[in-house]
Amino acid sequence: MASDITEKLRDDLYQKTRSELNTFLDETNALLAAGDALNEDRTSQAHERLKDFLARGTSPVLDVELNAQPTLTRAVNSTKSYVTAHPWAAVGVAASLGLVASLLLKRNRD
Repeated sequence: MASDITEKLRDDLYQKTRSELNTFLDETNALLAAGDALNEDRTSQAHERLKDFLARGTSPVLDVELNAQPTLTRAVNSTKSYVTAHPWAAVGVAASLGLVASLLLKRNRD
């Protein structure tokens, strides 16, 4: 289910970015078709718009990809990567938690 939501968000973002890019390209082609009628101010304006568009285009993708996963999924993934990188530390933590749990359960029984 989370992968379906992630895929839908990714597709929506792709469609939106593609639409904005097509709009920008159409406007740029219209400016270039005007040729000699353009002056230096419009050319610099087109450069600025291109820079702004490219700057906007990268940040939403990162935000959506980072926020697409629920908190629990991110925690599980980070735990998996830590256990893979530090297996002996994970064994030590698991053994310690088991010891504490057994001591607590034994104390309640007596």
